[in-house]
Amino acid sequence: MPPFVLVDGSYFLFRAYHALPPLTTSTGLHTNAIRGAISAIQKLMRRIQPTHMAVIFDTPEPTFRHELSPIYKGDRPSMPDELSQQIPYLHALIRAQGIPLYTLPGAEADDVIGTLAKRAEKAGHQVLISTGDKDMAQLVTDKVTLEDSFKDKPMDVDGVFEKFGVWPNQIIDYLTLMGDASDGIRGVPGVGAKTAARLLTEYGSIGGILENIEQIKGKVGQSIRDNVEGIALDHQLASIVCDLDIALTHEDLKLCDPNTDELRRLYTELEFRNQLQSLDHPNNPNSTVYKQTSTVIETAAQQTSDMVTEDQAILTSVDDQLGQATYHTILTQADWEQFFARLNSAKRFAIDTETTSLDYRVAEMVGFSVAFDAMDAYYIPLAHDYEGAPEQLNREQILAQIKPILENAGIEKIGHHLKYDAHIFENHGIHLQGWYFDTMLASYVLNAVVTRHGMDDVARVYLSHLTTTYEQVAGKGAKQKSFNQIEIETAAHYAAEDAHVTWRLYEVLDHKLKQIPELSHILHHIEMPVASVLATMEENGIELDLGFLDQLSVDFANTIQNLENQIIEIAGESFNVGSPKQVGEVLFEKLGLKGGKKTATGQYSTSEAILEKIDHPITQLIIEYRGLTKLRSTYTEALVKQANPDTHRVHTSYHQALTATGRLSSTDPNLQNIPIREEIGRQIRKAFIAPQGRVLLAADYSQIELRLMAHFSQDDALVDAFKNGQDVHRRTASEVLGVALENVTSDQRRQAKAVNFGLLYGMSEFGLIRQLGFTREESQNYIKQYFHRYPGIYEYMQRTRQVALEQGFVETITGRRLYTPDIDARNMMVRKGAERAAINAPLQGSAAEIIKMAMIEVNKILPSNQAKLLLQVHDELVFEVDAAVANTLTSKIAEVMQNVVKLSVPLVVEVGQGKNWGEAH
Repeated sequence: MPPFVLVDGSYFLFRAYHALPPLTTSTGLHTNAIRGAISAIQKLMRRIQPTHMAVIFDTPEPTFRHELSPIYKGDRPSMPDELSQQIPYLHALIRAQGIPLYTLPGAEADDVIGTLAKRAEKAGHQVLISTGDKDMAQLVTDKVTLEDSFKDKPMDVDGVFEKFGVWPNQIIDYLTLMGDASDGIRGVPGVGAKTAARLLTEYGSIGGILENIEQIKGKVGQSIRDNVEGIALDHQLASIVCDLDIALTHEDLKLCDPNTDELRRLYTELEFRNQLQSLDHPNNPNSTVYKQTSTVIETAAQQTSDMVTEDQAILTSVDDQLGQATYHTILTQADWEQFFARLNSAKRFAIDTETTSLDYRVAEMVGFSVAFDAMDAYYIPLAHDYEGAPEQLNREQILAQIKPILENAGIEKIGHHLKYDAHIFENHGIHLQGWYFDTMLASYVLNAVVTRHGMDDVARVYLSHLTTTYEQVAGKGAKQKSFNQIEIETAAHYAAEDAHVTWRLYEVLDHKLKQIPELSHILHHIEMPVASVLATMEENGIELDLGFLDQLSVDFANTIQNLENQIIEIAGESFNVGSPKQVGEVLFEKLGLKGGKKTATGQYSTSEAILEKIDHPITQLIIEYRGLTKLRSTYTEALVKQANPDTHRVHTSYHQALTATGRLSSTDPNLQNIPIREEIGRQIRKAFIAPQGRVLLAADYSQIELRLMAHFSQDDALVDAFKNGQDVHRRTASEVLGVALENVTSDQRRQAKAVNFGLLYGMSEFGLIRQLGFTREESQNYIKQYFHRYPGIYEYMQRTRQVALEQGFVETITGRRLYTPDIDARNMMVRKGAERAAINAPLQGSAAEIIKMAMIEVNKILPSNQAKLLLQVHDELVFEVDAAVANTLTSKIAEVMQNVVKLSVPLVVEVGQGKNWGEAH
């Protein structure tokens, strides 16, 4: 007999909201909490198979605990709009699935769960409570078990003791003693989790502790004596009520059949693709479902009403062909010759590769698909090798035949993430040319934030089409098949659909981009050429000095050990310095430092922001320990593993469609996060070397975002400083403080620099106060004087805020639209953050475009056998060149980079060279 299941719906809601990244529908409805919570509930039901169940939620009304204590849950922030808007949908989904849902105004979910659990236990039922709330450990008995369904960790009576060091019947006393800041339960100052457990083990209960209070010595005993009056109140606040008047019988909590029509409506509105497909084909999870919604999904890129009718006509035309589209599988020579004749005469086609791995460095081609229009798509399987697989065309012969077509720059190729396909063809000796349209990049250029830019998401937003996912054909987790192991009949439909959807996306996105010529220009003249350059850079890689990295790792390990020894010596006890939990206990319980804040898990937060505020020698050592440990694991150890064992070169992957501002990012390894200004960062850079006979050149734009600020703001003083080649930070200090340039001290220059860059990066007033090291009044006066001397900057900031509010986006120097969806948020903190981001976005976005244009133009002048572009990191390009031409190329590269765009102030590029990146930078 399965247990009676009680789900803490409020915990599921908040846990999912904070665990998942922001997810929205094409209409802007947030769905991350809905997705996460409903998925966890369904997973729980599949595993337990309950017959009786209830999901319980808190309500907004105050409870008796609020009346008892004015600070009860008083520190909790108000619920953000992005979460509150999801609650009705989650409730509706739960009910539509036939699951009883219950709320009781004036009572917390804990109390409802406690009451129902005790009733069920009394009636002889086993009970499973699914929650992450430690308070509910007080309900555990031989018949009542807890589990956190997000972690799959059940907790019985022994489990409670193992976790907390006390038994379930002591949990209320335990919470009373140690307190819970998130609930407004004060607790006894100085009594943490370990002390509370020790006292209860020794004296049994709070009653036993109070009876023997004079025997408890030291600060703890005194603290208990000083807080006796508060203990009774805290005990009442911590106690779950188990005798509420609830008019529910056990039969009322029996699961019912789902309401399929209501689920279909909700899944469609929420754009839950997989769940909608399961409704249409409950016995065939691998089938493709084409689902059209009643209205065309409009994105933020469609701002003007005159575009709507035309866009709808395009979408309707494409979707009318949906049912007529035919997918072909090419297995015979005769079919191939017929297909090849069409391919050979085509001037433009969509192409997609299917491979053995997502890692382009090791992936091999299994097959490829092609679409010439929205009516037909073809899959050519070449290397499916499962048992019983039919005979396929010879891969080498087929690739040799299509090589001239793929390498013909005059034939236009359309793809979704073409850079990946280019790598796959390169792995088979084909250098893809004729990159014409990338639907991933087109979606990104059109609106970087309306959706993620994988094919499934882009098809859903711009075609109202739910694609077949890879997991549907290959399975999940450890049992997931590689593509060569998927049956051709299943694989062919999936692969042909990819090419077909890519073509359809091309038709729709190309039309949309043509309505905004600046965006079309960005796609075709910046993003597409850069994608090709990046593919070559990734293929090139950069050589590593593995011996140097090994030695650096040893040096780091020694320094880390020394730091750990110092930390332990200050703490006065041995503990795991790498454990945030133990660090929190040592800092805030053992050492009694001020500033400790507990998270929702009951542990102290020991984030860098928290540690930096604590004036104690141990915290700086911990920050240093963590930074060095991360650098060692991320770089000195990881780089050795990531390097090609034969060439000793490491090949990073660049991502174009990730950041909101257009900046590139890199992974495996991430070379964007190596510390730039610290000596330790320079040490790591020394591991990146040039081979014998070559040197590395590093070309870096100087203060590009400040120069862009001068260009956008047209502030006379800032423009004049750059035009005259002055030290801008020294000039700022001179202007603001009213001292001569030559009399500006290094400390005054540092403060001016903090303001210059702080304003660029959207730093808040409080952030600037921290940077300046002034009092709030001094900082406010400094900033006021700053804007008085640089009125153009103030006007730019005000103007940009207003533009973002009026049109929902700001623009870069080339006209790229950077959307600001939270600019009118009701939550002031969210809105202020969006305003700061809007001010920074044109600067950062324009800097990103300038470096991309530089990559395109510089690549044209590099002598192919003597130089190659290897890396792009922030505002810097790294080249590997023959030593004999290094000096000549240095001046040529600087000239090209300085002239890719004309600003109101000069662009300055500093180029260094050396045997390694550290010397060149």
